[in-house]
Amino acid sequence: KLRSEFVRKLLKQVAELGYDAVLWELEDAVAWDSCPECATPDSWSKDEFRGLLEYSRSLKLEPIPLLQTIGHGEYVMMHKKYHPFREHPDYSDCYCTSNPEVRAFLKKWIDEYCGLFGELRHFHLGGDEAYRFGTCPECSKRNRLEMYAEHIRDLASVLTEKGIRPGIWGDMILAEPENIGAIPRDFMIWDWNYTTGTGIPETVRIWGV
Repeated sequence: KLRSEFVRKLLKQVAELGYDAVLWELEDAVAWDSCPECATPDSWSKDEFRGLLEYSRSLKLEPIPLLQTIGHGEYVMMHKKYHPFREHPDYSDCYCTSNPEVRAFLKKWIDEYCGLFGELRHFHLGGDEAYRFGTCPECSKRNRLEMYAEHIRDLASVLTEKGIRPGIWGDMILAEPENIGAIPRDFMIWDWNYTTGTGIPETVRIWGV
């Protein structure tokens, strides 16, 4: 975890450079009630992080929280209590979206994020690099991107009820562009693309074309 003093200096520099928002991917950097097992000795308390948020807002930097809701769940599912949430029993990266307890857990956590951040316009639900997504015996019966879309739509209901616009990374969509219609148009898509590999790509994807 970065020290609060360093983060404040960084925020000031960012504001002076003309940026107007910060994407906060906190993971275990805050001690969360929803996942107390995830806290580390370096985790900020909520009060400590509120101080950083207040300072950030004083610099006219809009806060946007990011909570990974499909992949990048290692800091959660490494703990034995959350092993049943895994897409694959031997890996802790992807949540199994067929498990109803996963949805309930993530919705509760999204609500806790909103309570900590206060007034928000946007909330990022992550969703990138979920390579093992849709591979368990139950999930593999369904169309992968349709299941992905159904999962994020359900989670986003917590946000839309509060008037907050949800967003996700774009790489999983770009991997299956023929199914892009499954993603609701009210989602903000953040560009992130590993699907074309390195070097000169064979194709170039342009939104709307």
